[in-house]
Amino acid sequence: MREAILELKAWLEENPKVVAHFPVEVRFARSDDILLSPCYQKDSCYMNIIMYRPYGKDVPRERYWLAYEDIMRKYEGRPHWAKAHACTNRDFQKMYPSFQKFCSIREELDPTGMFLNTYLEKVFY
Repeated sequence: MREAILELKAWLEENPKVVAHFPVEVRFARSDDILLSPCYQKDSCYMNIIMYRPYGKDVPRERYWLAYEDIMRKYEGRPHWAKAHACTNRDFQKMYPSFQKFCSIREELDPTGMFLNTYLEKVFY
């Protein structure tokens, strides 16, 4: 995914007031059969960004994260469902082929929503 990393680099260069605190993590993984894995049924290149957020401090990160997400979508990237992202249930249904199957299993195993929180409700409903 050379194109994606170069596009992210170009975006950062065009937006010098946006600070990327850490390097972009890049790693490769083989496909798997885990329903909500970003590698589900496809070999993948992980490209993760990290923003240092000291406890109690607000760090401007939204522009960087949204630009990153836009670039990753262009290259059919799948965010990890439990990480910070702007994706909705509808987005996950498009990106993850077995998302609905996972949701059915989750509802069967947790019918009262005991293991849900506001964040996960956005993902699963």
